[in-house]
Amino acid sequence: MVASLEDRVKKLEELVESLQQELAAKEKRLQSQEDMWAIVRLQNAYGYYLEHWMVDEIVDLFADHPDVSATFVEGTYLGVEGVRRYFNRLKDAPPSFLHVVMQVSPVITLSEDGQTAKGRWYGYGIISTEPVNDNIDPLYMGVVYEMEYIKQDGIWKILKLAFQMHYAYQPSQMFAKAPTPEEEEESRFAMNLSPDIWAEYDTQYPSGYIYPFHFKHPVTGKETSEVAYNARLQLKPNRFRPK
Repeated sequence: MVASLEDRVKKLEELVESLQQELAAKEKRLQSQEDMWAIVRLQNAYGYYLEHWMVDEIVDLFADHPDVSATFVEGTYLGVEGVRRYFNRLKDAPPSFLHVVMQVSPVITLSEDGQTAKGRWYGYGIISTEPVNDNIDPLYMGVVYEMEYIKQDGIWKILKLAFQMHYAYQPSQMFAKAPTPEEEEESRFAMNLSPDIWAEYDTQYPSGYIYPFHFKHPVTGKETSEVAYNARLQLKPNRFRPK
């Protein structure tokens, strides 16, 4: 039996609709991949600008948004001006200053609408200053970043930077005597730390603290156990907060 013209038209319409849906799904997947690579590029650019503490370039990576913030071991700096205040501390660093923090092992999660995203990264690297007697005495560091990003006018930017220092150590100082309270206070003053919100606890190694993951377990889809684990820890007060 030959199908009627109406039936054939209906089948063609259904086929066109199916193809349009398939094309839209593929376009969305392609856009997601492009967004992820743009975020990788953004985060890696941050690492390269950090190398020589290029303040203006670093600050320009952040969004023009009231929720912008940057959280470091001492606390949180609010707004773009707070971010600039943090980085301006070393704007006049000498040419011998080197601050290499590799941005590696990203886990990036895009929002459903593709306008925001979150990312977790490892950072590992060194800080070097003026050589002494032609010897470089670097400070080694390992960190975790938990980032939030936002897309503004088609460009991905940093919305929130959260930085957990696992450790920072200098081999030449490993066996040095512990600083006195006066020396610690002098060191805090020299670092010129001025967060808008001081951190309550010291979460650096060897505290055991796990910076909360922004994503669920990729296989089970369940929440991970770091919150319960952290609740059992006896964290010390933030060492950077003024007495």
